[in-house]
Amino acid sequence: MIREISRAIASLTMINGTIPLWRRPISLIAVISTPFSFLFFIYLFGGPSKILLGAIGGVLFTIVNASTMLQTDLLFYKLDLKFQQIVASTPVNPLVYTFGLATGNIVFTLPGLAIFMLIIVYESHIGVLQILSVIGTLMVTWVIFSLFSFLVSTRVREMRDIWPISVMFSIIFGVVPPIYYSISVLPTTIQYVAYLVPTTWAAILLKGIITKNFTGMAIPAVVFVLEMMGIMVFTAKFSNWRLNRS
Repeated sequence: MIREISRAIASLTMINGTIPLWRRPISLIAVISTPFSFLFFIYLFGGPSKILLGAIGGVLFTIVNASTMLQTDLLFYKLDLKFQQIVASTPVNPLVYTFGLATGNIVFTLPGLAIFMLIIVYESHIGVLQILSVIGTLMVTWVIFSLFSFLVSTRVREMRDIWPISVMFSIIFGVVPPIYYSISVLPTTIQYVAYLVPTTWAAILLKGIITKNFTGMAIPAVVFVLEMMGIMVFTAKFSNWRLNRS
């Protein structure tokens, strides 16, 4: 079973990541241009002291953006290529299908993620355990928004509708939340709203890990994991995988 799942994920990663990247390497520029643009302006107006904050926001935005843009890939394979219907008739389950394609999306982000991580390590001098903690936080973020993208893709019926939706979600979850700035600058009432967004907790964890400020990290970590479990249950209940077979 594990071997079959691994082969399915590897094949889907090739289809949605490795092969497209090999054929269109210019796509790398499009994927990393937005977070690096933010980093440039943060450095320009905030100076060298803000480069670490910009890198933290950049690495998180890159994950969120890749995960929300997965909506367009899922809908393209479902509506235009009818590929999802083929996969749905095989033993491959929706979770394997989603994460196979999501892993393909991550392939496009690897160079950008590597550069951001190098900046973070250089600026903060974090150790191996902290690096692993950062990677773990990013992986949970990736899981949350990949599942969310799958849920959205099963509810949208027109390809033309998914483009504004995916861009809107990328901004709502990747730009507006306090990932490039401290949540403390927001009014108290707005902070309560921000805490509803998973990206806020991811940013709190990353900033705490990277700045070595571990005080009060337990609650954000628990809430973040609970949000991941909640989106798993919600996606399993409300996604229309069977409906999409026809």
